[in-house]
Amino acid sequence: MANRDQKEGEALPSIGRASGGAGRVMGMLTDERAADSKATLARLLSMIKLFRIAFIVALALTLIGTLCQVIAPILVGSMITTIARTLTDGIAVAWDDILHTMVILTVLYVVNFASTYAASTTMVRLTQKIVAMLRTDIDVKLNRVPLNYFDTSAAGDVSSLLSNDLDNVSNTLQTGLTSSIVAVVMMLGVFVMMLTIHPVLTLVAVVVVPLSSWAVKALVDRAKSIFRRNAEITGALNGEIEEAFQGKDVVRTYHLQDRLKRQIKTLNDELYETEWKSSYVSFMARPAGDLMLNIDYVVVSVLGGWYVMSGAITIGNFQAFITYTRMFTGPFQQVLGIVNTIMSALASAERIYRFLDEPEIIETGMATLDPSKIKGDIVFDKVDFAYVPDRPLFVDTSFAVEQGQQIAVVGPTGAGKTTLVNLLMRFYEIQDGSILLDGIDTKTYATSELRKAFAMVLQDTWLFEGSIRDNIAYGAQLPPGGTLADVPVAEIESAAKLARASSFIEHLPCGYETKLTEGAINISQGQRQLLTIARAIIKRAPVIILDEATSSVDTRTEVLIQHGMKVLTSNRTSFIIAHRLSTIRDADRILVMERGAIVESGTHEALVQGKGLYSQMFRAGQAL
Repeated sequence: MANRDQKEGEALPSIGRASGGAGRVMGMLTDERAADSKATLARLLSMIKLFRIAFIVALALTLIGTLCQVIAPILVGSMITTIARTLTDGIAVAWDDILHTMVILTVLYVVNFASTYAASTTMVRLTQKIVAMLRTDIDVKLNRVPLNYFDTSAAGDVSSLLSNDLDNVSNTLQTGLTSSIVAVVMMLGVFVMMLTIHPVLTLVAVVVVPLSSWAVKALVDRAKSIFRRNAEITGALNGEIEEAFQGKDVVRTYHLQDRLKRQIKTLNDELYETEWKSSYVSFMARPAGDLMLNIDYVVVSVLGGWYVMSGAITIGNFQAFITYTRMFTGPFQQVLGIVNTIMSALASAERIYRFLDEPEIIETGMATLDPSKIKGDIVFDKVDFAYVPDRPLFVDTSFAVEQGQQIAVVGPTGAGKTTLVNLLMRFYEIQDGSILLDGIDTKTYATSELRKAFAMVLQDTWLFEGSIRDNIAYGAQLPPGGTLADVPVAEIESAAKLARASSFIEHLPCGYETKLTEGAINISQGQRQLLTIARAIIKRAPVIILDEATSSVDTRTEVLIQHGMKVLTSNRTSFIIAHRLSTIRDADRILVMERGAIVESGTHEALVQGKGLYSQMFRAGQAL
């Protein structure tokens, strides 16, 4: 960020120009470090080994370009010395020597440009290949980690891996590695050249560099708490404003405007206080460092001038030494800044590798499944399951479902209704017992094969950015290598009609080609749910799972969907999870769950006549 605006030779460690607030002092404030930097670096470098030839070429080109830069000043100094002798000694200008040196300099500058350009291009390609491999690995891993990983991880954490962390690793590999190599080689080369010119001047020139860096870092370290507070207040203020904007209707309804104004004013005043203090430190850090470097520059100039007058060094070598002094300070400060960048990148790489090392779904079987041959007989045989080992949810749970039966699952919130169907589709692995599909243990199949037998509609309506046609076609069983374009339009329209979605789709300006925005916010919640039902219908799976699938539609549409579902579920096994008991009156059997146990089972009429939980739930609904 700020480092990008620094100029070589005048940069102080991680101090940028004309940035705002805490962002001005960038690298020094980061406390982010990898827990095991060596292991992470070794693993990252092992990926570079896959492209070792390209990396060695880039490294060699970088060294060549850097050496050309180091050699150039001494040649310029030799020309200055030759011209000066012409003036002082009264001899003829040695044009041949000057022309010869100019040709060498031209060659060096051309080689420097060509090698630097080639090295940069090679490193960019190499880096992007590595990042592409990591991105592919993350994408593959997302489909292999069990569902409980997402239960315990924030969605932002995973998206951050694919954006911030990968970008961090990419930028460091792309520029950090080459920059650090260039800086180290430049420092060593310049230091050697300075020593060959004059050892005492060299000592004077280099001693102030670490002193200036120490002074700047000490100044920034004392102000770290201000910068952290500045970042915290900025985040709090942004969060307050975002919440107020998103909840504007609630704010107006409950007359919270004055309270929000006071809260935002308090945060704004505190932000002002930390902002000017952090700005003061940021703008003082560079002048403080520059002051020490400029004093050193003056001392070197005066002392070097005296050496020239005494004949200890030539005027050309003195000019080269001044150039080397400037060339030495830049890489030194650059190395200090790169260290923080590399540490931050290693922390990002560690997060990526930690995700890639997460336990995967254990494939207990690799058998394939032909959905057209599945009847839909399902048996839970003494199933035990727990999200947390010492807190079992299902204990010795058993029931059987015959082909074509419609099973409703009801119960209070947290009873285990959704968990039941998640176990059926092996989103979670049971601890004991077995789940049979047509008499075969579901663990016999690969998970991707097993799920071909199921179509699922959730309460949360997940639609993707794209056309309505494609969103419905996502549910279709595609042949190997098939695409969404291969799904016949007639099948899509038939599924939409069965889900009672065709009526609103056909009234849209572009019909089935209407583009849905991100989150499908350009259609209503109920319409989104109809599309997810159509997506499940087109799959033609032998087992249908509806988890509160009609919770966002009106009563009339719900009745129409139920009629369509009767057609869909005829001769198909179906599970319907519902809170509204009116939606499951016609189910062949109702399973009543409480705290992971099936406490009742039977038809609607039989359960209503009883004195159990279902009867209480039904009467409570009637009372409403």
